[in-house]
Amino acid sequence: MLSDPISLTRPGLRGILTGTLAVLTAALILSVTAVVVWTATRETQRSIGRSLGDLAAFMREALESDVYERWRSMRTLSTLPAFTNAGASYQGRRIILDRVKSNVEEIVWIGLADMDGRVIVASGGEREGSSVADRRWFAAARARTAPSNGQQERPTVQTTPGERVVEIGVHLRDNDGQSVGIMGMLVSWDWLGHLRRSLIDRSQGRQSDLEVIVLDRDGRVVIGDPAHLGAGLARRTADRSDGFQIDTLPDGRTMVIGTSRASGGRNIDGLGWQIVVTSNAEVAFAPVRELRRQIVAAGGIVGLMVLIAGWWVAGRIASPLQSIAARADRVGLADALDGVVIEVPKSSSQEIVSLAASLQGMIDRLADNEEALRHLANTLEHRVADRTAELETANRALSAARDDAVAATAAKSRFLAAASHDLRQPLHALSLFANALSRRVQNDEQRRLVSNMETTLGSLQDMFSALLDVSRLDAGIVIAEPRTFVIGDLLERVAADFRAQAASHGLDFGLVSSRLAVVSDPILLETILRNLVGNALKFTADGKVLVGIRRRGDHAVLEIHDTGPGIAEEDRERIFDEFERSKDAAHGQNDGLGLGLSIVRRLCALLGHRITLTGRRGHGTVVRVELPIATSDLPAVASPAVQPDLSLAGRHILILDDEPMIVDALARTLRDDGATVSAAGDSAQATRLLADGEPVDLAVIDLQLERGVDGLDLIERWRRESAFGKPALIVTGSTDPQTLARLQASGTPWLTKPVALPVLRATLARLMA
Repeated sequence: MLSDPISLTRPGLRGILTGTLAVLTAALILSVTAVVVWTATRETQRSIGRSLGDLAAFMREALESDVYERWRSMRTLSTLPAFTNAGASYQGRRIILDRVKSNVEEIVWIGLADMDGRVIVASGGEREGSSVADRRWFAAARARTAPSNGQQERPTVQTTPGERVVEIGVHLRDNDGQSVGIMGMLVSWDWLGHLRRSLIDRSQGRQSDLEVIVLDRDGRVVIGDPAHLGAGLARRTADRSDGFQIDTLPDGRTMVIGTSRASGGRNIDGLGWQIVVTSNAEVAFAPVRELRRQIVAAGGIVGLMVLIAGWWVAGRIASPLQSIAARADRVGLADALDGVVIEVPKSSSQEIVSLAASLQGMIDRLADNEEALRHLANTLEHRVADRTAELETANRALSAARDDAVAATAAKSRFLAAASHDLRQPLHALSLFANALSRRVQNDEQRRLVSNMETTLGSLQDMFSALLDVSRLDAGIVIAEPRTFVIGDLLERVAADFRAQAASHGLDFGLVSSRLAVVSDPILLETILRNLVGNALKFTADGKVLVGIRRRGDHAVLEIHDTGPGIAEEDRERIFDEFERSKDAAHGQNDGLGLGLSIVRRLCALLGHRITLTGRRGHGTVVRVELPIATSDLPAVASPAVQPDLSLAGRHILILDDEPMIVDALARTLRDDGATVSAAGDSAQATRLLADGEPVDLAVIDLQLERGVDGLDLIERWRRESAFGKPALIVTGSTDPQTLARLQASGTPWLTKPVALPVLRATLARLMA
């Protein structure tokens, strides 16, 4: 029976060791072979390419040496008295020129012309009396000035398109250095063809397909096959510097091309010809491929030898270990470990004997632990049952605690909703009564008391407004409407509202305005700015508050600086949490509900504006809000024109609320504004007033009326029954997210209690406009 069913397919230790050694050896040989092949290939290719360049340089040297010898011969002739002496005989000059031409096979023509270009004497009498002023040798020589300070004349070697000759011209000068004529020589370059053939023949043993061509300055073939390189490659090759390159010919063949330019030397300006030696890359790099094959073959032989040696070494290591593994496998088949003994062959090494001893010790320890495991198994079931019972008890207690927490949270939410509604009702009435009282008192002391009352009510209204903002955000009814506007207008408006407050606290209020156009929702951005400026004034005991705009790249950064107590680094995230209140408020004012910065962060997230806060404890605070700058393709939206206040005098307003105090206070306020008011304490009374034909211009209705009557449903019923077709305004003390979402979706204008009187008057005027 086999103890390991997969042992038939699992490789043995010897195979693993041999395989590992084979992989490592193969990787080493491959990497070394690749490096050697790459290096040898590159160097051999460079050597072959340089050899072609050297052949081109050899032929260029031969060309320039021949040209130099012809020019030196001309210069020697030009110094003979027979030519420098103006009185020398024609016959003497003719004999010399004929002898020179007959001795040098490559000379096509040699002659002497006066400074006007008329040939005086020439070899064989050819062209005598004719003008050579248009020949290049004459024009180039005549254009050269006389050398100074004993320097040699530096002529230019010329060639004429369509003629297979090299033109050389030399001045004839008298003893005073004045030119008395110009000697010219036309040398055939057919000798260069002989040099080309000898160069090819000499290199046949090394490269059988060697080809030599000569290009002029414009890439035209002077010597050799014009179709060998093709016109395009010939022009590119004519512009190259000395050396070699590998190119592809138009017929697809890859060629190694060596070049050398005949640019002159030995005080002679060269022809500018390009000597080109080419060889097919397949032929030229044949030694490279042979070298590569030899290196790969040698690497394979070395790898095979290493693999054989590895197999032998792995066998020496694995055989004793396999013997021990077989005995250990029999241990696994035993029913009990007591009395089990591991035996090893007597010929085993010291390391194998030590391994067997260690295995025997492990078996003995396992036998000792076996009894302990049996005892533990007997008691484990009882312990698991006990732990299971304890866990079930804990889970029941946790479930009960969770249900209690959910119930407590629901009760808290109901309590907060009811408390918020019940607190807003009397506060709304108190605000209306305080406003009515402020119109009726005459004594200064009474006015001061009423003003303090209104200030306190304003603080309460701010707290409820913050709670309303949070509820609106929770309900998801705050929708950002970005537009382009000038940020400076908003800054000026907010600064005007806060300057008096800053002055009353003895603080300097600075504004750095700007006409920069930004893209944001101006209403929500104003809420953000008012919260941040109000916070800065609240916590700054002395010094100043500075508001401004700074441009950074494609963003405008709104910054609010203060000299307040600063914020510790560890508190910079915490202060943005809801209901996080600070005890550092200055000037003795209430520090609010801790919702301002939470609202700011949520509005910034809604608008996509990044807000950051910096500063150190005791060194003031800087809050920055990044705004996108408007681009030219965004149309600017003009600020809406300010409409004049609409008087309520002569207007008939219906008030419906189940709180008598609110009805009384609101009726007094609207009557003080000149309006006619019909007040109702329940829906039935209001319905009767409308049925009696009361000429109502607008209805102000509470949302939650007597006995569960809903203000929105009542308005809808009136409109269905055609009892009321004028505007209606819902005023409610409920601020839970569900109610706010329902009001937003209804399309009916609504305000939340307590309502600031300026907001109420403006809303009524807008609805009746």
